[in-house]
This record gives sequence, structure tokens and C-alpha cells, in this order.
Amino acid sequence: MRQEIDIEKWDRKEHFKYYSKCSTPHYCVAFNIEITNLLNFTRKRHISFYYSLIYLCTQALNSVEEFLLEIEDNRVFKIERRVPCFTDLKKGATSFHMVSLPCEGSIIEFAERAREESIHNPLAVDALEGAGEPQIIYSCIPWADITMCSNERDYNDPKLKDDTAPILVWGKYTENNGRYMINMTLDVNHRLIDGYFVGMFVQKLEELIAGLV
Repeated sequence: MRQEIDIEKWDRKEHFKYYSKCSTPHYCVAFNIEITNLLNFTRKRHISFYYSLIYLCTQALNSVEEFLLEIEDNRVFKIERRVPCFTDLKKGATSFHMVSLPCEGSIIEFAERAREESIHNPLAVDALEGAGEPQIIYSCIPWADITMCSNERDYNDPKLKDDTAPILVWGKYTENNGRYMINMTLDVNHRLIDGYFVGMFVQKLEELIAGLV
């Protein structure tokens, strides 16, 4: 269910109109997150660190209202939630498949369902094109401590600047004096998202990780 925003009464009206002049109003931010508590949590419960971090990121993004906005023909709509869609690899494979499922239940329940979906219901790489619900796109490069990641764009697509799906990518985690850190990049649409709202997401994610027991 979507609710249309009255742009003329919207406090972001001028920013929206300014960045709407850009043919590609997307930008990417890189930052570090401490994941020590999450890593300990997943190891104790024998669940996937990757799926668990996707769960927490989805919860954090869905808690910030600006990430729950969509654009269609210069109209802005508020949606109820975004659903994670992420890359995954079968053992021994070198080409990834996609997995998509709602972020529901506990972190443990989500991690277990994500594993089952990945094994029994892998999606093709073009799964994004037939998405039923608004998405958050995730990927991981666990073989390298990446510091930045750009994302592909179809610059011939006349609706490119309406693409509001956040894209989150991270690399492998690293350890220093018992603290584990991971580098993330978040790709967003500047028509809706400023750095302030990226900061709100980061703070919420840190709170969720710290609150795991």
C-alpha cells in the first residue's frame, strides 16, 4: 500500500526539485561498522553472519522514513517496507544467484529461511526486474577488505533517475585488537536521501548490533 506525498507541502520540496534536474542523481557513501557483537552472536548460534547482517541492515533502513519513499513520474510515494534481495553463491560455484524474501520474524528465523531459499529457490540474476515489492539490493565481496564499490547503471534508461532502491555492499571483516570491523558502501538516490539520512541508518544499525544478546 502506497501513500502519495504532497510535494508542494513537503519540507524536502526544494531539494527534490534541485536533484531532479540530474540525469543520474545517485551517489555512494563508504563507512566502517564494528560487527564484533554480531560476529559473536552468530558464532554462538551457528547461523550465517551474512544473512544476519542483511536482516539488521534491512531493519535499520526500514526504520528511516526517507528510505521508504519511491518516485514514479515525478510523484513521491511512501511505502510500508522494503524487502531484501541479495546475491549468494552455492558451494563450488563462481556465478552468483539471487535470493529474495521478506525480513520477518527473528534474526535467527530469517537466517534459517534465507538459507533454505538460497538452497531450494535460487533466483536468476534478472530477478530484480520482476520484483513484487520495493527492494534493498545487497551484495558481498568476502574475499577482500574493500573500501569502495560502484554499481552498474543503465544510462540509456529514461527512468533511471526514478530508481530509489538502496544498494548495500560490503567486503570481508577484519580484526584489530579483538575488535572486528567491516567496510560498507551504500548507494542511494539524492532526490530523496541526503547524508543526514545515511547517518541515521548507520546509527540505527550500530544500535541493533550493540543490542544483540
